[in-house]
Amino acid sequence: MSSGLLSIARTALLTHQSAIQTISQNIANAETPGYSRQEAVLVANTPVRMSYGNVGTGVHVETIIRKRDILLDDSYRSASTLAGSAEMRRDLMGQVESVFGEPSDAGMGSALDAFWGSWSDLAASPGSVSARAVVQQRGRQVAQLFNEYDTQLTQQRNSTLERLQNTVSSINSIAAQVAELNTRIVTSESNGDTNNELRDLRDMKLDELSKIAGTRVVPQSNGSTSVLIGNSTLVQGDTARPLTLKLEVPNPMPATPLADVNVRIQLGTSLDRLAPVAGELASIVEVLNVDIPGARSRLDAMAAQFATAVNTIHTTGYTFSGNTVPGTAAGNFFDAGTVSNPVTAATIRMDSAVLNDPLKIAASSNANGPTDNSLAQSLAGLRLTDNTVNWTSSTGVTETGSFLGFFRSMVTRIGIDTAAATDNATVYRNLADQSDARRQSVSGVSTDEELVNMMRVQQSYQAATKMIKAADDMMQTLLSLV
Repeated sequence: MSSGLLSIARTALLTHQSAIQTISQNIANAETPGYSRQEAVLVANTPVRMSYGNVGTGVHVETIIRKRDILLDDSYRSASTLAGSAEMRRDLMGQVESVFGEPSDAGMGSALDAFWGSWSDLAASPGSVSARAVVQQRGRQVAQLFNEYDTQLTQQRNSTLERLQNTVSSINSIAAQVAELNTRIVTSESNGDTNNELRDLRDMKLDELSKIAGTRVVPQSNGSTSVLIGNSTLVQGDTARPLTLKLEVPNPMPATPLADVNVRIQLGTSLDRLAPVAGELASIVEVLNVDIPGARSRLDAMAAQFATAVNTIHTTGYTFSGNTVPGTAAGNFFDAGTVSNPVTAATIRMDSAVLNDPLKIAASSNANGPTDNSLAQSLAGLRLTDNTVNWTSSTGVTETGSFLGFFRSMVTRIGIDTAAATDNATVYRNLADQSDARRQSVSGVSTDEELVNMMRVQQSYQAATKMIKAADDMMQTLLSLV
């Protein structure tokens, strides 16, 4: 009997020692990112059947489980996908909004007001050279602002494209790591044990993928996981299919070079566009393919129609050398461009004649009226003329307005999109944090709870030592009878 007690006490000591070691591991990793709380599952040993019944033989650790809930993981990753997408769009749209910097005394709104005002001043003094110099300066300022906006949009596109390339590289790298972890987990668990540490590491990688690319995870019976992106498989077992970034260059090429060429994401050897995409990846692609081209296209339409409207009126006027009549027919105020190089926000500039000589600026529409100011008044009147800008989107939606109204509408639209993205980022981040808190309530380590568990297991360990003392006393009593 004493030998049976010693055996049971021995298994109890070893088992509770393992339980304490598991608890110690939890406490040690309480602040380790991605660590899931572990629990030693204690199971009674197989009893020995006697003539009078079954006799217990002690306890052992059947397995050490990882406290993890797949449904909570899925919930967190879905919320993280939305948060990642909204936060990325907020950041990128904030950068696009900063290009225009409106309202501002140095922005396009102020420059257009100053331009129309300079024509009003010229109408008040149609023979003034200094008034013409001011008109020349204001016109050059408007053209330079268009050029600057286009340059900054190009810089934003280049930096966003570089970010997309880095994001695609990150997705490919993480996917390859998940595939490698699948292999290691399947190999290490072939004997029936669970490799908790490798599974934690893989879950961290899957969390990263969900935020960046909006992936979905499908557990497999052999311990590996499949990862879906869009409607396609990114990771299957030990194989990861790489993403590639392609520019959708039109065929045939348009007559004028495109400033913005759409990008698309392809998976593996497929030539089709990967769809749908989510997470940060989706927001980057949307800004590259929709928001930046939309802003540039509106600016191009405004610049071209602005130059055309001013030139149309200006070419009906006359310039004079002193009071000599008749006057000389005026030329274009802005460079009119060509078929292969039309006027855009990037190319708009003053006509070379006007740029070199302010006396080439007309104020009169009467060849025999050097003091006539009707042309200057007409150009000043463009300030209040409606429907001077017409823009049609690729989907057929038309926007119209005065030059200043159209520009303000464009900037307001970008501001509204940025504000909406900011609000969405706040909401979705809160949802993601709440989902993570629910997940951590299951898998996170509470040091207070672990210390309580340690005290409980320690008491069981001490009780096992007393069992050994009791068995020893019984053995000593038995020996003393011999």
